[in-house]
Amino acid sequence: MKERFALFDMDGVLIDAEPLYKDFLFHHLQSMGVTDETVRSHSFTAVKSDMIWKNLRETHNLIHDVSELEARARQGYLDYLNTLAEIPAIPGAAEFARACHDRFDGVAIASSAGPKRIELFLAKLGIRDCFDVIIDGDSVEHSKPAPDCYLLAAKRLGAKPDECFVIEDAAKGVTAAKSAGMRCIGYAGSGRFSDELRHADVVVHDMNTLAENCNADKDLFDVAS
Repeated sequence: MKERFALFDMDGVLIDAEPLYKDFLFHHLQSMGVTDETVRSHSFTAVKSDMIWKNLRETHNLIHDVSELEARARQGYLDYLNTLAEIPAIPGAAEFARACHDRFDGVAIASSAGPKRIELFLAKLGIRDCFDVIIDGDSVEHSKPAPDCYLLAAKRLGAKPDECFVIEDAAKGVTAAKSAGMRCIGYAGSGRFSDELRHADVVVHDMNTLAENCNADKDLFDVAS
C-alpha cells in the first residue's frame, strides 16, 4: 500500500468505551437529581463533550453553565475509569497498533475524547509508545464529520493527506477521513453495522486479521473480513 502513516480513532477502534460512558453518565445525572434512562440508548460517538452537555443542559434545565458541567463530568468519568480493574479493549486492536508502529513511518490518534482520557486508556492498554502524535477533542474547533482532526494529525506527523490512512468505526469518522483526502478502513465492530461504514474504502470485522496482515506486510485494503 502507498500510505506511510496510520491514523486511529480511539473509542470503538481501540476501546469499546461507549457502554462505560453511558453507565457513568446515567449515574452522574442521578447524582444531580436527574433520572434519564434515555442516555443509555443515545449514541455519543464522535460527539465532543461540550456538545453533549449543551444538549443535556437544555433538555433537563440544568443550572450550571456548559463549561462547568463539562469539567465536572470529565473529572467524574476519569475517577470512574480509574476504579476499573479492566477496560473493554477491542480484540486485536492493541496488536494492530503495535504492528502499525513497527511498519509505518508514523502513527497517530485523532479522537473527540479529552486528552486525559486518551492518555488513561492508552496507559491501561499498554500502547502509549505506539503513537507519535495525539489529537484530542480540545485540539480542533470542529469535530467529526469535519476533517480537522485528521488534517492536524497529518500535519503534526509531517505527512501529506494522501500518505495517510485512517481506521474508523463510525459514519462521522469515515466522512471526516474521506473529507481529509485519506483512504479509510471501516471497523464494523462495537455494535456497528457494515452499512453505516459503506463510504469506507474497505470494511473489516476482525481487528486480529488487520494485525496479522500488517505484520505480514500485506496491503490492508485487500483485506475484508
